[in-house]
Amino acid sequence: MEKKLRLRFLLITWGLLLLLFVTLCAGVWVYYQSRSNDSAMALQRIIMQFDTAETASELFEPTLGAAAIRAAEDGTVTELRLGRLALSEETANKIAEAVKESPADHMDTVTVDGMEFRYLLRITATGERQIAITENGGGALWQNFRGYIIVFIVLAAVLSFAVSMMLSHIMTKPIADAWQKQNDFVSDATHELKTPLTVIGTNTDAVLSNPEATVGSQSKWLDSISGETKRMSGLVADLLFIAKADAGEIKLDLQPLRISDEMEGLCMEWESEFFERGQIFEYAVTENMVYSGDWAKIRRMTEVLLDNAMRYTPQGGSVHLVMNRTGKMQLQIIVSNTGETLTVEQQKKIFDRFYRVDASRARESGGYGLGLCIASAIAQLHNGEMRVSSEGGINVFTAILGDAETTMSK
Repeated sequence: MEKKLRLRFLLITWGLLLLLFVTLCAGVWVYYQSRSNDSAMALQRIIMQFDTAETASELFEPTLGAAAIRAAEDGTVTELRLGRLALSEETANKIAEAVKESPADHMDTVTVDGMEFRYLLRITATGERQIAITENGGGALWQNFRGYIIVFIVLAAVLSFAVSMMLSHIMTKPIADAWQKQNDFVSDATHELKTPLTVIGTNTDAVLSNPEATVGSQSKWLDSISGETKRMSGLVADLLFIAKADAGEIKLDLQPLRISDEMEGLCMEWESEFFERGQIFEYAVTENMVYSGDWAKIRRMTEVLLDNAMRYTPQGGSVHLVMNRTGKMQLQIIVSNTGETLTVEQQKKIFDRFYRVDASRARESGGYGLGLCIASAIAQLHNGEMRVSSEGGINVFTAILGDAETTMSK
């Protein structure tokens, strides 16, 4: 999929760049041909008026850089009339000499003293040469351009290919990453659902194999089925939340909150949980803070952080929660715990869906590796972000809820 998409993007971009270059070359060619045709028509008009015009102003257009030369059969200039073309008598003589052997009504170019001129020659019945000339400054340039056109096309093809290759990598990477995440999501979800479904199926077969047994005697299997069903319901609910968050379909119920009071109440509820596990739990909540947010989701985010800290803190270890505000008046919730230091690679993946630092503890702890992903999504829904740092056996998770009303009450 990724290779096909990248190849398609490469070919389309490359084709468009080549088309642009060819169009530019064609535009230059059309412009030159237009100027060349205009020049040819001007020379013809000068020749046609050569004998009837009495002054240079009658012979030339006001903006035309041209001159008219009347020469004898041997090339000697007998008359020189100038328009807007600065031409000396010496140069005129050289031009007349250079074109004297040209056939009648012949239009061509001639180079004199390093300058290229375009001319039209008419030979009268008496052998007199009437020559109309204009500068042909673009002619040499065009000749060189035509000479190097193949080189230009090859260079353009190579450069546009390199640019297209670079753009294809840049533009398709987000799509490829999204596609890979989708595949990983489906694969991980399938794997996580497979285990409870297998347990439910096995226990159901055990119950059905004893049709005469009472419900009480089958409670072992039925309790297992009920437990796995609840786990699956929780997993499906979490998956649905993440999917809706990714699609931008979750709406926040924003309310003005006395967030300090709400957070203190939540921390008090969790004190007994940490006590039973033999862990130290301390919290410091800045007083009298108010915040406009969705408390149900902020509570869920905070509980995810506390639950994660509890799972990975050894007995006798400590967990700390701090809530305050940043210098930008953003709400900041920091949960830290003692435990194994997270590696840099683990910190990069810690908020990925289905990622677990210790996968072997998944079933015994009841986690699927979605909690921190959901917490991060909730922070983003509040225009904030989730951060993690780990050093010296202290793991710190920081939720910053930004771009929302966070002020100290009076």
